[in-house]
Amino acid sequence: FRFYGAAKMIKKDSGLCEDAFFLQENAAGVSDGVGGWSDYGITSSSFSRSLMKNCSSLIMCREKEDARMRKASCDSSMQDSILCGSEDFSYSCRDEQSRAPPVIDPSVILARAYERNPFVGSATALLCVLNGRELACANIGDSKFLLIRFDEKDSPFVVLQSKLQQHVFNTPYQLAKIPSPVEIEYGLQQQLIPPDDIADVLVEYETLEFCKDPPEVAELYQTSIQEGDLLILATDGLFDNVFLDEIMGIIRKTINSRPHNKVAPKEIANAIAAFAYKRSKSHFEKSPFSEELHKLSLIHICRCRRSTLCRSRWSPYH
Repeated sequence: FRFYGAAKMIKKDSGLCEDAFFLQENAAGVSDGVGGWSDYGITSSSFSRSLMKNCSSLIMCREKEDARMRKASCDSSMQDSILCGSEDFSYSCRDEQSRAPPVIDPSVILARAYERNPFVGSATALLCVLNGRELACANIGDSKFLLIRFDEKDSPFVVLQSKLQQHVFNTPYQLAKIPSPVEIEYGLQQQLIPPDDIADVLVEYETLEFCKDPPEVAELYQTSIQEGDLLILATDGLFDNVFLDEIMGIIRKTINSRPHNKVAPKEIANAIAAFAYKRSKSHFEKSPFSEELHKLSLIHICRCRRSTLCRSRWSPYH
């Protein structure tokens, strides 16, 4: 199987968007850079983009290496057959070329992509790969995926979805690269750090009060897929604003009596993104984030009052 898909990312009204994604025939990923690094004069957009670019490159390199190894094995089999006087070397080559590709472990790819990331910052990360008829996903943080299937009446239903990973409310698990003392000093000298945040930044750095999780915390998912399945990957920009039943309703409305496999993925992506954006601008409509905040409001307020100023204001913790 191969992915046939599309993506939609809506820019922020101001400032850089820290979200990043990639999509190729056998893999897709999304990453949400933590905006609070702006207190350091740093944007997490470079961190999240590098993470996704590395994931894509590592998977493509794995495919090229496998193709090279197959060709080398085939050439070796052919040479051995010729030296042995065999006329049936073509079978060996066909057998080698039809061999199933190696299984790609998304958690391993994610860990290596993180190791190769040279940028300071932090981000959540979600990576899904196709291994033949199997879907494998690794998730760190509060981005999510939905695997959706359609019944005989073309009505969608959820086969599998990932769970949020949070230390506490609004504090997702995240990969991070912490700035060095030299980088902090540079930010001070170049006045990249807002004056009101300097004291908090220095305290936070000296006490190492950073949210930093190892790649090993990634939660893994694996399941069989069918032709025509719909896979949705998104950051919290979608799932904080739109309920699951609303997403399913958008899919039904977009399909609008057409066979689901005749609807372009771009139509569905655009419709869901537009709905999420509109909801994010509303001060009155309920959302998954507002409902969770309402449930935990008293606890959240007490935590912030007991916390340092930096913790209550800085998004790597909140």
